[in-house]
Amino acid sequence: MEQNNMQDLLKRYLAGNCTPEECAQVQLWYELLESKKAAVNEEDLEEDLIEVRTRLVKSLRKERRPFRYPAVAAAAAVLITISIGTYFYVNYRSSGNPPETNKLLSNAADIAPGRNIATLQLGDGTEIALDDQANGAIAKAGSNTIYKNANGQLTYVATESKGEETETPVSNSLKTPRGGQFQLTLPDGSKVWLNAASQLTYKISKTSHERLVELKGEAYFEVAKDASRPFKVLSKGQVVEVLGTHFNVSSYDDDPSVKTTLAEGTVKIIETDRYRNVVLEPGQQATLDSGSRLSVAQVDVSDAIAWKNGKLNFNQSDIYAVARQLSRWYNIDVVFKGKAANVRLSGEVYRNTNASKVLEILSFYNLNCRIETDNGVKRIVIE
Repeated sequence: MEQNNMQDLLKRYLAGNCTPEECAQVQLWYELLESKKAAVNEEDLEEDLIEVRTRLVKSLRKERRPFRYPAVAAAAAVLITISIGTYFYVNYRSSGNPPETNKLLSNAADIAPGRNIATLQLGDGTEIALDDQANGAIAKAGSNTIYKNANGQLTYVATESKGEETETPVSNSLKTPRGGQFQLTLPDGSKVWLNAASQLTYKISKTSHERLVELKGEAYFEVAKDASRPFKVLSKGQVVEVLGTHFNVSSYDDDPSVKTTLAEGTVKIIETDRYRNVVLEPGQQATLDSGSRLSVAQVDVSDAIAWKNGKLNFNQSDIYAVARQLSRWYNIDVVFKGKAANVRLSGEVYRNTNASKVLEILSFYNLNCRIETDNGVKRIVIE
């Protein structure tokens, strides 16, 4: 099956350019929707597509029935107009048999996706578990009041003061565990989305000549413009300097490289070992590898920030990179048994999907994926 999203597949179906396997997928999808007799929306398509592929695996083993082209084509013409935001590419050897879908939950409970969980550490060392806090004011930091808002957001709001103010800078840290995420608005108005298993440390100060934050893990930044105070992100082996822009930094310790992707504006990346630097333009990604080599490539920015938009994204990712994403988001260890298949996975799936659904999709790559429980502890096994 070619690597095309569902919109392209439907267009090619109407044009008569689909392979028999693709025609089967469209027909099965149509039959599923027809049986539901309900309106189609973007969030429902994820479940539908998984079921379609499961049925497709079975149908390909049987003698194919004649296609009901007119009826299916009419439905396809309508479906093309729908924005299909979730898809996953399915690849298997054309000369072999499609794999059977694993029964992931026969002996183990499912694994829920991550959610808005984080811990805020104040300058005096006080730690606040944000998921335990009600919405509203939760603490003070210098001349700012910290508010927890709905939907996992933390905001610093300056407190009105009279006369000239002198303020001692204090450092705060926001930390997400595996299976957590959170959004932060800094005192200068800059917005930060913090991914799972990450930590952002930042100073609260009106008088500092620069805005410096330290990142461990991954975050997406929308930096408020302030020409008099550059914004700097210190991460593993590099410093990112900006004035006002949108960009993503992924700097997990267990990843082989640090990736900085620019969505808007301009950023300068300084490699801290040999002090080499590059300037990125929108649509470019800088990669700093373990040998302190810095390179730049043109990329699809949406791939890098998919997590911020509520999706797990794989773009020709090796299975180990996929496993790291799953481990962080589902707060679970991923164990490989035997030598992992040398496959590259492409596609995306909503992050609010239970782990079993993601593993069902991975099984189409000839991977045996399952959830196991050992002494009460769950884990994902891939072999």
